[in-house]
Amino acid sequence: MNANTGLSIEKAFMFKKLHLNLKNYKSGGNSPCLSEPVSPEERIIYKLPPEYSGSESHQKWDGYIPPCTLDAKEADHVFPIQTANIKVNNLYNGIEHCSDRWIELACETALKSVQEKGGPFGAVILQLDKETNQVIRYWKNFNQVTLTNDPTAHAEVMAIRSACKSLGVFNLGEIKKEDALLDQPGELSYCIIYSSSEPCPMCYSAICWANLKVLLFAATRFDAAVQGVNFSDEEIYNELATPYPDRNLKVLQCTAGNSLDAFNLWKRSAKITY
Repeated sequence: MNANTGLSIEKAFMFKKLHLNLKNYKSGGNSPCLSEPVSPEERIIYKLPPEYSGSESHQKWDGYIPPCTLDAKEADHVFPIQTANIKVNNLYNGIEHCSDRWIELACETALKSVQEKGGPFGAVILQLDKETNQVIRYWKNFNQVTLTNDPTAHAEVMAIRSACKSLGVFNLGEIKKEDALLDQPGELSYCIIYSSSEPCPMCYSAICWANLKVLLFAATRFDAAVQGVNFSDEEIYNELATPYPDRNLKVLQCTAGNSLDAFNLWKRSAKITY
């Protein structure tokens, strides 16, 4: 299949695996699901999607109208179909790009997750050869918070956990052939991440700690906060910008005599740094 047309075989395999994993949750299992890597059947040289030059009023919409299964008869009016991303205060100026197969795969993963009673978020991590930018393999995962009773099991976190476990590394920004558990064509590779929606502060931090080189997302934080979706991170952003005494979360700094012991041992010991 042409590299620009779709993922058919790999996509079908991963969606089947996703369905089976979610089915297992329904039957009582609640361990987080780490996804397996998928290697494209054809050679794909990765390129960033081109810059987007359109406007919100002309944003492409795929026409998807899901059925309403809520009890309230008026839900169709309360929760209308949204057809364009919400972009506030020029926050996304300078970073707007077009769609590509990978961001669409992340969004399809999010939709499949909702259809199987998971959270409405999906993520895809690509491993790329550093010299050629060839796509070596990819992982995709979904929001598993309610399925696993784990508030940290966001799609981006689960994708990062999956890639790190498969590769046997904690730094996804530079993967040496000699260190990786999976084979790669060149001496060095690196990973980038696609998210169906703008990552929350926790996931953004995880992306930074994993040293992922590029983040691409589709829906904005404002899309995630609309009535009926109700995933607003505004309170967290406000909290982080507020002095500790004025925060909603009660935070105390304790002066303990042994508070520096671990740091002192760390800096005077042989170790693996990260």
